[in-house]
Amino acid sequence: MRIVHFGSYWMGENDIVALMARDLQKAAPESRLVDTELYGERPSVWVEREGQVNWIKDAKIERLMQSCSPEVMIVNSGGMSLKPETAQRLRRQGVTLVGISLSDPDVFVEQGSKYAGLYDLFYTNARRSLADYDNIGVKARLLPFAASADFHRPLPQVDRKYDVIIVGRPRADRLEVVRELDKHFRVGLYGKGWKRFGIFPRGRQVNGEAHVQALNSGKVYLSFSATVAGFINVKVGLFEAVACGTPVFTEVFDEMQDYFTYGEEVVGCDGLDDLVSQLKAYLAEPHKLETLAHNARARLLREHTWEARWRNVLDDIATIRTGL
Repeated sequence: MRIVHFGSYWMGENDIVALMARDLQKAAPESRLVDTELYGERPSVWVEREGQVNWIKDAKIERLMQSCSPEVMIVNSGGMSLKPETAQRLRRQGVTLVGISLSDPDVFVEQGSKYAGLYDLFYTNARRSLADYDNIGVKARLLPFAASADFHRPLPQVDRKYDVIIVGRPRADRLEVVRELDKHFRVGLYGKGWKRFGIFPRGRQVNGEAHVQALNSGKVYLSFSATVAGFINVKVGLFEAVACGTPVFTEVFDEMQDYFTYGEEVVGCDGLDDLVSQLKAYLAEPHKLETLAHNARARLLREHTWEARWRNVLDDIATIRTGL
């Protein structure tokens, strides 16, 4: 299939959409990847912004239709969408339209709810958002997070110098945890914003290969499950840490069990005191951490890679196009 994929990569080489686009091209080599440059210093020439939605310009779509005659267009996150009139015209021309949201449930109201109904297939990262889409008459499908296992990978040459690593921006719920962990362990912090808190001068942003090295620098990776808006879900960083062979500790919540098994592949903790206690116990027995990491990575390679996710999407597209 001739596929055009629209995405924008705010975190550079390790950006989730960049990795998805790269692995789409592996699964469908004829795919054309369009970077709409939403996050550059200058306004994107590809979109017109209205509220929280970035509508892709019709003139840009017309040029793509003339240059490569796509059979499928995939619009991947970033609050981006085809305009309603553009989507209608493309569908009449036999183009299958696919939309993806990677920040649900936080962005459902301001983004997905505005345009999900324009697409033949619409995917959300959040299981709990399926009901939200259903309520507006859209039968969205689940596209869980995953990892690109040839990018996020074990690096045996990197010293696992930290007991615990945290990759992400500081938020109120995380500050309390880090303050307590600092009393007991060597904590590695990666992410923009930590340095503004005087007690965390070591935090720094990491992108590209430095991101992979960061995920290899700890004996344990701590995954926070709360989104910015306070919802609970399985974060992409958890999959990336697993791909790097780093054991994951996180909260206990039902959705995790769809992807990894507590006690065998990841460690679930019930509150801060339990987290400290379990970290001490596991760090004292490195062979248990090695077993966790091995089991989790083996399952990821079987089930939770972006190539596997794309194969499912491409199967869905093929089913729809068979009926055209």
